[in-house]
Amino acid sequence: MLNRISISDAFVFFKTITLKKLFNGLLLRLSYLISKNFGVYVHWGKPERLSIEPTNLCNLKCPECPSGNNGLTRPLLFLDTNNFYSIINEVYNHLSYLQLFFQGEPFLHPKVYDFINFAAKKGIYTSTSTNGHFLTPDNCNKIIKSGLHRIIISVDGTTQEVYEKYRVGGNLNLVTSGITNLINSKKKLKSRTPYVIMQFVVFGTNEHQIPDIKKLAKSLNVDKLQLKTAQIDDFKHGNPLIPKNKKYSRYIQAKNGIYKLNKKNNFKCWRIWNGAVITADDNLLPCCFDKDAGYPYGNLKNSTIQSGWKGKNAQLFRKHVWGKNNDIDICKNCSEGLKK
Repeated sequence: MLNRISISDAFVFFKTITLKKLFNGLLLRLSYLISKNFGVYVHWGKPERLSIEPTNLCNLKCPECPSGNNGLTRPLLFLDTNNFYSIINEVYNHLSYLQLFFQGEPFLHPKVYDFINFAAKKGIYTSTSTNGHFLTPDNCNKIIKSGLHRIIISVDGTTQEVYEKYRVGGNLNLVTSGITNLINSKKKLKSRTPYVIMQFVVFGTNEHQIPDIKKLAKSLNVDKLQLKTAQIDDFKHGNPLIPKNKKYSRYIQAKNGIYKLNKKNNFKCWRIWNGAVITADDNLLPCCFDKDAGYPYGNLKNSTIQSGWKGKNAQLFRKHVWGKNNDIDICKNCSEGLKK
């Protein structure tokens, strides 16, 4: 059943791919291979993936999230509606995937359903990620009717006691009831979308519940259960949030006792090659690890996406990341290039 559902989601995605998007993807991949294998820097094409932040405000206080732990120094606000429409109008011809999420909880934005609908009508495969606390029956109907293609719902525990160790301020029953509301809305409205992914971020505090989360996902009839490794800021000397099961950890302990990322050597980052992130205050960023906008390519109040993405700041950043002496702090805890 899950395989059929996955094929259905893939079919929905490929229905959004046009010849222009396909050609743009080929340009990106060809220039990536040339630059990677021949040591010359050529970067063709336009971004095929974008993450747009509806808001960086959140209703929870998750300890490793800068929105939850008050770690963000940039302004806390909602994305301007007209700015969103302007962004989509610029990129829809070549954009293959839109993630309406960065920091914060997207369903706090009062216009999020309009955002989804506008992007979906422009033929962009549109996804979002949520902590699941706003999935009322009415909101679920709005999600279905908006045309959302994919939704990721975080459920990081199967009991309230374990769940709230990370999702501080969260209510597990509210989230699981919300998932049921969404599945029921899909049936009621006879919709194949959105593709519902239940995400379980594996921590040292909840890894013992992996068998239980599999049972819960099956009982809720979601399309997919995704077990995700956790990013942990303070990891070098160990952390209770690091799972003991190495399969679900981004970090390994060296002989000297210090933890490090289990990362491939000399990999070339693809994430900064084919996509970008746009914050609620219109900063164009290299990737989702630049959570506090420390390395902006520019601001869209003063430039277009393409001019910023191809601009001097972007080119210098990519060359630095790909260089032998990459000392950029956001790269030091990045999952790109992790060993599987």
